[in-house]
Amino acid sequence: MAILVEFVVLGPPISNQQSTPGGRANLATWRAKIAGTAGPLWAKPPHSANLKGVILNFHAGNKPSVDVDNMSKPIFDVMQKIIYSDDRQIVQAVITHLRIGAAFSIAGVSKVLVAALNAGVEFVYVRIEDPLDPYPLPK
Repeated sequence: MAILVEFVVLGPPISNQQSTPGGRANLATWRAKIAGTAGPLWAKPPHSANLKGVILNFHAGNKPSVDVDNMSKPIFDVMQKIIYSDDRQIVQAVITHLRIGAAFSIAGVSKVLVAALNAGVEFVYVRIEDPLDPYPLPK
């Protein structure tokens, strides 16, 4: 498995389903933060093969601000044309909410993720990597 790109975006994720006053502006700001972080990390033409996406939302409190499908959509959409040609290339995904301050097993964890955890603020960790092949079916 090769990691193509990984990064952290500070703050809680914003859903495409914004209906509150200022919600569309918040979504535009969130999308710009993702593009502004991912873009400089990928200087190559968009990847054309199948990929796996990992999105981990580290949130404060007991309940995340969005559900997993609404959290992932704007992130995967923004990276289209930056990291990959079409978001349909994301054939595998791990999308998870984790409470900041919860117990974690951190042996072998990415340095990018550890640095963000040490800051102790809400953030979203994003990683695009080669898909698992063969794919392990659930036990």
